[in-house]
Amino acid sequence: MQTLTTSDEVDALIGTPPRPVLLKSTPVLDDGCRAIFAAAPVVAVGTRTGTVLAGGSPGVVRAESDTVLSVPLDEAPGPGEGVSMLFLLPGLGETFRCNGTAEGTRDGRVQVRLTEGYVHCARCVMRSELWTAVPDPVAVTPPAGGPLAAPGVAGFLATSPFAVISSRDGDGHGDTSPRGDRPGLLRVLDGDTVAFAERRGNRRADTLHNLMRCPEVSVLAVVPGRGDVVRLTGTARVDVDPALLATMALRDKAPDAAVVLRVGSAELVRCPAVDALWAEPVGPAPDLTAIGAAHLAARGGRATRALARGLATATSGLTRRAMDASYRSALRDEGYE
Repeated sequence: MQTLTTSDEVDALIGTPPRPVLLKSTPVLDDGCRAIFAAAPVVAVGTRTGTVLAGGSPGVVRAESDTVLSVPLDEAPGPGEGVSMLFLLPGLGETFRCNGTAEGTRDGRVQVRLTEGYVHCARCVMRSELWTAVPDPVAVTPPAGGPLAAPGVAGFLATSPFAVISSRDGDGHGDTSPRGDRPGLLRVLDGDTVAFAERRGNRRADTLHNLMRCPEVSVLAVVPGRGDVVRLTGTARVDVDPALLATMALRDKAPDAAVVLRVGSAELVRCPAVDALWAEPVGPAPDLTAIGAAHLAARGGRATRALARGLATATSGLTRRAMDASYRSALRDEGYE
């Protein structure tokens, strides 16, 4: 076991994010954010108690003001607690992430004060083939004991290509981040332990930085076409043991690190909201590339604003093809076919 213990070690391994990545977040709920809220039928929500999927139809999250949004939750966090969200729009590679602080409950909806929102790149979804492939069931022998021996859990994880992980920093600020890979993303090591590869991304590395201060995490895994999910809670570490990373290599290209989760609880549960992910969209999807570019233009310097405005106003088809080609090239560099 070779574990990272400081943020400096994370930065030395992953690198620091390019300035545009940091600038493309927004502190206000503008028209782009509202368009995403209106279209997204499902949102993954992370709180101190775990990660859940909320929704079932578009508009599950509402903008209550320029800085406050609301979401229905069965178990409401207390005022001041961190709340993090990941919006999934069927058919789209990019996701949208929001982080904020709970301010109480009104009419059954948790009010969340926005800290930041930003468009997340499409690599995770493309790795998982979330919208384009239904994995074949896998016959597995479950562990003899431990939380992962719970009925159906090991078989589900062997088939799942996509998950979200919720973490928080030492001050309680939350983050919910996507992970995608081929089926078996969450690899069962024994009855108490799963691991997943930390492949290349935008280098924000929010999850890894949070784990340096607070090891508590929750994970929610999905399988395309299924109406249930697996929920895990536990404590995690960042491992760079070459022997472990070699088992996760693609075409001899190992990931930079792995997250190893010591599981405290595991359950396979029916989740009505997840059905909406596999339903036909009810209307046109917002252009997340243009929304992200508009957020970048609002905060960047002159050169950055000019680049972002050009991207935001470019012909959407040309922009989409260029972005997809860039993503595919990056995935080939990681070892994906």
